[in-house]
Amino acid sequence: MIGAELSRVAPETVRAFAPAERLPDGAVWISWERHRRTRELSRSLHAELVELTSRSRWLVRYPILLWQTVWRLARRRPSVLLVQCPSVLLGVWVSLLKHAFGYRLVADLHNEAVVPFNYSGRLYLAALRFIHRTADVSVVSNDALKRVVEQHGGRAFALPDRIPGLAVRPHALENAARPAVVFVCTYAPDEPFLEVIDAARLIGPSIDLYVTGNPRRMKRAVAVPSHVHLTGFLSESAYEQLLARADVIVDLTMMDDCLVCGAYEAVALAKPLVTSDTPALRQYFRNGTIYSAHDPVLHAAAITRALGMRRQLAGEMAALRRDLRAEWTTRRDALCALLKQEVH
Repeated sequence: MIGAELSRVAPETVRAFAPAERLPDGAVWISWERHRRTRELSRSLHAELVELTSRSRWLVRYPILLWQTVWRLARRRPSVLLVQCPSVLLGVWVSLLKHAFGYRLVADLHNEAVVPFNYSGRLYLAALRFIHRTADVSVVSNDALKRVVEQHGGRAFALPDRIPGLAVRPHALENAARPAVVFVCTYAPDEPFLEVIDAARLIGPSIDLYVTGNPRRMKRAVAVPSHVHLTGFLSESAYEQLLARADVIVDLTMMDDCLVCGAYEAVALAKPLVTSDTPALRQYFRNGTIYSAHDPVLHAAAITRALGMRRQLAGEMAALRRDLRAEWTTRRDALCALLKQEVH
């Protein structure tokens, strides 16, 4: 999601944390990409974040990243090492290095590192199971993913994303007379973007639909109605401004156990949400939300309903934001306590 793949963190999103529990001094988090969940968690856990990235082709990029990872480990000698996975190669690499450097390994597993949607090769699946068994603790976003890791012989802890702090002051949209619906999209295989565009066609020009992400990732040409606006890549600031101006936020996935980034952002801004009708999303985003199966007619009905109920849903979202932040803090502290036991 564009909201998650950050090139920087705006100053207003940085908050001071004072958890009842915190990781031991010297904890380090290594990531091979920039991601909102990683930045929020590492800051909240007081772990030093090391983001290693390269724009080189993969034949050059991966040797560079593998070597840089070893170099950082040799310099810092962490007692606890946390990694974002994917990258699965990073997860395998630090699992192999674990005993050489003597750290406790915590793997923050995103969906593709637990129940992959895009990859099904035997080698990839074997690598996942190796990471699950080798990590001292695997952190996942929900209990369904936790059970999968445990079935593979690993130890898992469920911690959703932290509700981000998005302190933005929205400006009026160009077509402010019509309701604005923002579809958080990256044109990934699990996102039913064609169905959403068709839903907007069914609703007609009474709304404006803004679709984030790079439309060049669509594999075929699509006829786009005039009231559907493909935003292209947006900076973090522009993306957050667009969300803040939305009357309804839409974020959908065909992955059963995925908690989508745009849903967290809808909670942060107390915006009505339309999302996929899955048990994981229903359980966590339990208020302020309309759920939809992946069909243009059903998406159109869900968006129309959310617009008609937007004041009520926004109020529910504000209450849900308070509850989820309190619940998250409790779980974060429990994770810190668990990791301190692992070290000592």
